[in-house]
Amino acid sequence: MLRKRVPRRDDRVIYELVEKELLPFARETVPGLQVTRPELRKRLRGCTTYVELAPGRQAVGFIALRTDRERLTVELLAVHPRYQGHGLGKRFMRFAERKAQLLHLPEIVLWVDEGNERARGFYERLGYIPVHFDPAMRCYLLTKRLTFAGA
Repeated sequence: MLRKRVPRRDDRVIYELVEKELLPFARETVPGLQVTRPELRKRLRGCTTYVELAPGRQAVGFIALRTDRERLTVELLAVHPRYQGHGLGKRFMRFAERKAQLLHLPEIVLWVDEGNERARGFYERLGYIPVHFDPAMRCYLLTKRLTFAGA
């Protein structure tokens, strides 16, 4: 079940997913990088975050989305390893694409760490194209242009 984030209920799991699934790649660029729970909460404040619940009502993945006038940005996305490879990431991304279309935003963008080849391949299989590499961050910017029904 996909629902909006409830901070008091979900932030512990979100923090653990960031720590285990995302930070190891960021630490390749910035060794020793640490993110505190207050820092993560501050970053999520500017986003709309959705979590996927397992049958026991435990969050097993999340996506954080930020919008501006021109695009939707996937700020963070992580799935618990036990649930990877079962279509949850694809479901999150299709959800983000529907959100962007409802908001009439023609583009989705996201950053992927250079070392996270599995994630980059996942996004490219969904039609996201690398358009920029930032050597200082060692991250790729990927984008996908959306089409609108009736356009």
